[in-house]
Amino acid sequence: LYVYTGEYSKGIHLVNEIEKGIRLYKGKIQNHEIITFYFGIAYLYFGTGDYSLSLAWLNKIINDPSLKDSRADVYGFSQILNLIVHFELGNTDLLEYIVKSTYRFLYKRNRLYKVENCILDFIRNKLPKTNTADERGKIFSDFKNELTKIMKDPFEKEALEYFDIVSWLESKISGKSFAEIVR
Repeated sequence: LYVYTGEYSKGIHLVNEIEKGIRLYKGKIQNHEIITFYFGIAYLYFGTGDYSLSLAWLNKIINDPSLKDSRADVYGFSQILNLIVHFELGNTDLLEYIVKSTYRFLYKRNRLYKVENCILDFIRNKLPKTNTADERGKIFSDFKNELTKIMKDPFEKEALEYFDIVSWLESKISGKSFAEIVR
């Protein structure tokens, strides 16, 4: 609920309790439920702007091979969010490698959404070519418009139910926080 309403700070207060529950019921909770919890926690931290903790939770997903097959959709968007977190952290040197790795995973899944391909192209080819805040604002705006057109397709819109990239782009364009835009 806190993820979808943009009340990320309220959700952060539940993380310790969720972690205790996962440890307590480890043998009874299936991997598809664990990956969903981990992604939700990563998203909460992303929403508060704590990209380091968001990355830590995403790494729990990405680095656990047992989670890859449990929810390929969530796993795939964990990789997409991972790219965005690395961008936010300024880890531009890693982005090229992570984009290639993410593309390989998504391509092997035999269901590469246009939205996913568009995001990868944006991060790989368009974002690195900007040098000023004005240039970035323009490409963020152009990318938002492109995604809005693609999302008219219900199949493509489904891909964005895991991460509200349009709100993230709007936050970059407007200078407001991601949480403000989602709310």
